[in-house]
Amino acid sequence: MIGKNEEIDIAIKDIKKHFKIVESNSLDDYLSCEIKIDKEGKRGWIGQPHLIKKLELKFGDLVKGTQRHNTPGTPHGNFPPLQDGEMGIDREEHEQFRSGVGQLLYLTKYSRPDIANAVRVLTRYVQKPSRAAFKEMKRLIKFVLDTRENGLKFMPHEPDNMKRWDLVMYSDSDWAGDKDSRKSITGYVLFVLGCPVIWRSRQQPVISLSSSEAEIYALSEAAKEIAFVYQLLMTMGIETKLPIICRVDNMGAIFMAENVNTGNKSKHIDLRTKYVSDYNGN
Repeated sequence: MIGKNEEIDIAIKDIKKHFKIVESNSLDDYLSCEIKIDKEGKRGWIGQPHLIKKLELKFGDLVKGTQRHNTPGTPHGNFPPLQDGEMGIDREEHEQFRSGVGQLLYLTKYSRPDIANAVRVLTRYVQKPSRAAFKEMKRLIKFVLDTRENGLKFMPHEPDNMKRWDLVMYSDSDWAGDKDSRKSITGYVLFVLGCPVIWRSRQQPVISLSSSEAEIYALSEAAKEIAFVYQLLMTMGIETKLPIICRVDNMGAIFMAENVNTGNKSKHIDLRTKYVSDYNGN
C-alpha cells in the first residue's frame, strides 16, 4: 500500500473489519523475491536465491562440466527449427527443457534483466526443442548458477529541488537479427531515479526494411511503457521531471521522432513516429 501514513492506517483499520490480516514492519520477501534494505532505508537489493537454489537442485548435475561463459546466451543465437523426420531430444529432456525455461522466465521477470534476451530465444523452441536449443538452455542455467549473487541494486538518487522524479529510458533494436524470419528484436529498460523498474526483449511482429524503421518501432514500444509509468506516478501524487529522456543510438530514428513530417510512406511507421513525437510534446 502506498500513500500517506494516516490514510494507510485508516485503510488497514477498515480491512480488519472484514478480513484477518498479518502486519509486518519489514519487507523481506515478496513474490518469491528476497529483499534486503539497509538500516538507513536508502539502498536495497532484490534477488531470487530460492529459485536459483531450485535450479541447482534440479539441473546442477546436468550442467556440471558445462563450459563457463561471461554472457548468458550465444551472441546472435539462432537455432533452426526441427525439420520433418529430424530427431530432436527425448521425452525426458523435453520435460527438462520446458521446466528449465519456465523457471528462467520467472527469474527474468523479477530480478534478472541480464538474461531476458537469452530466455526469449529459448521460449521459441518450447514446443519442439532441438539438441542445440537444449544445449543453449544448459549454458544459460550454468551462467545463472555462476552469477547467483546477481540481482537488482536499488540506490535511488535524490529528486531535484522540485521533488520531481526523473525517468530515463534506453531503447535499442537488433535489425533483422532473426536469420529465419528476418524480424528485428526490440529491447528497452526504464530507470526511475536511476533504478531499473521495467525491461523487455521481444521480437517485432513485422519485418523492418531499415535499421531506422526497426529502431523507431522499438522506441514507440518504449514510449508506451513511459506513458504507463508516468500515469502511475501521477495517480500516486508524484511529479515527474519533464521532458522524459529516451536514449536511442540511431540518428534516423531520432530524426523521425523529432520531425513529424518525415514523408513516411509506410502507414504503421508513420503512426509510430507520430505517437512518439506527440507524447514528447511536439
